[in-house]
Amino acid sequence: MKNVMLLICVLLSATTLLALDAYPKTSIAEDATATWCTFCPNAYAGLEIVHGEYDFSQFVSVRYYETSGLYGTAETDARNDFYVVTGYPTVILDGLTHFVGAGATTAATGEPYLTAVESATLMPAPIQVEIDSLDTTTGAVSATVTMHSTTAALNNDTLLFVLLEDEVTVSHTHLARDLVYETVSLTGAGSTTTVTTSFTIDPSWNELNLNAVAIVQRVADREVLQAASTFPQPAHSVRAMAPIDRLVFGPSSGTYTTGDITVMNVGDADTYTVDVIVDSGPAGTQVSFTDEFGATHTTPQPLSLASDEQTYYNVNLVPGGPGQIEYHLEITSTNLASPLIVPLTYFTDDLDVMLIDDDGGDPYEVYFTDVLDAAGKSYGVWDRGMSTLPAEIALYYNTLIWNVGWAFPSLDADDKLFLTTYLGDGNNLFLSGQDIGWDLNDPQGSPDPVWYEANLHASYVRDDTNIMNLDGVADDPITDGLTLTIAGGTGANNQQYPDEIDAADADATVILNYQGDGGGATRSVDSVSGARVVYLGFGFEGISDDQARYDLLIPSLDWLEGLVFRDGFESSDTSAWSASSP
Repeated sequence: MKNVMLLICVLLSATTLLALDAYPKTSIAEDATATWCTFCPNAYAGLEIVHGEYDFSQFVSVRYYETSGLYGTAETDARNDFYVVTGYPTVILDGLTHFVGAGATTAATGEPYLTAVESATLMPAPIQVEIDSLDTTTGAVSATVTMHSTTAALNNDTLLFVLLEDEVTVSHTHLARDLVYETVSLTGAGSTTTVTTSFTIDPSWNELNLNAVAIVQRVADREVLQAASTFPQPAHSVRAMAPIDRLVFGPSSGTYTTGDITVMNVGDADTYTVDVIVDSGPAGTQVSFTDEFGATHTTPQPLSLASDEQTYYNVNLVPGGPGQIEYHLEITSTNLASPLIVPLTYFTDDLDVMLIDDDGGDPYEVYFTDVLDAAGKSYGVWDRGMSTLPAEIALYYNTLIWNVGWAFPSLDADDKLFLTTYLGDGNNLFLSGQDIGWDLNDPQGSPDPVWYEANLHASYVRDDTNIMNLDGVADDPITDGLTLTIAGGTGANNQQYPDEIDAADADATVILNYQGDGGGATRSVDSVSGARVVYLGFGFEGISDDQARYDLLIPSLDWLEGLVFRDGFESSDTSAWSASSP
């Protein structure tokens, strides 16, 4: 009996020593809005879809209405100004990621919010925040901040209390009624601080519909480290913390093992089932998972966790061959409303091309993949909403197809930083999206005209040509003899603001012209790095004909790769050089 007790003590001690010094993050969306805004209801609907997928321990949202319409206050205006909001709706996730505008796809699917929140809620936070009390009559509110990290510190950072009122009307809920700013300093794992303050309560507000949100925001970079609310939360809840690369590259043989994925029970004690599942990939792909004690499992396993107890797993993958593999770690329980999913993606490093899906959740990537399938090219699809691009991508792919669609910002700071290095190293880019030129040049967008001209070798002429037909340029290696329509047909029929662009310097030339007026696409070869770029001032997905999309994309890829002949000359494939006839 003594030996058995000793073993139990050793196992429990191992769990404690290996615990991640962090706490699961509650992600927050701050929605800058106005009652007069035509597209803001799309953002509301999209965020409600996110609320349907995540409980309030995982995700919360608030709305800051502008005083130019109803429900706004000087405080909500100031919060929107703090985020330099220039258009509505603008949804700011965790203080850093801005989603500008919202269309029908957002209202119907919740994208791009859903993918971004999924990633955010899988990241560990250095602190935990709990709202201890809220008196909706007097406005008194109190919150406790606990430091879990052994290295992080709070130093006069912001603790923002927001008072919300729900169901003001059928359309207007989660309204920010009052904002109170405090500061917080904290260091050392296990240390805590409690802050008490008070909201100003208007008697006309419905007390039964009032809730509070507490936000800890770093002053230096505006990142929201953690949030909490007084909204009801489920008795049973399990969270994952996965500070790992969930999109990775690797060989098409051998075994790949993820870093630690921590699973923490933040609700009542529960028993779960742990499994790993392949969603798609080459035939013969194998997966397994290894627990914290080193045992590897190929079948579902039980897991019991007390409240606030945690463990960790590593997921193992053996590719069945070249391709893109989607797989996930899954935690289920009869007490959970839905499974806990940790999605993972593995790209083998022998694919022909990589498509960057950066269209804000719209399905426009299919217009590219259909062409690549028809051309017999192997490819991967990198979900930009799931992760930024690592520099190592250049080790495997010297040509990227970048699909922006009609998303804003079109290329954010991380994208531009990546592309500056990627193109500076002589790699190649096919870039497509309406309003890229407007966004990177107009003061109401996300202007960076110096970057735009230096890297795309294009100059922005004007927004919205309102011309839906384009012609190629005679003798151009890509567009000679090509005529395109970017409305109707089998295309997305979504081209509202096609940009007119021009060559900015001697490295570039116009390769498509709007019929009767101005350039619609350029190609360039950087005179220093040798990087090649094909840049469309409209969205590729808008091209109305399957064959026309093929006739633009495949010759573009050939040119980007430096291929002059399409008959296999460079690759020594002579199969197309002759043909036999009966």
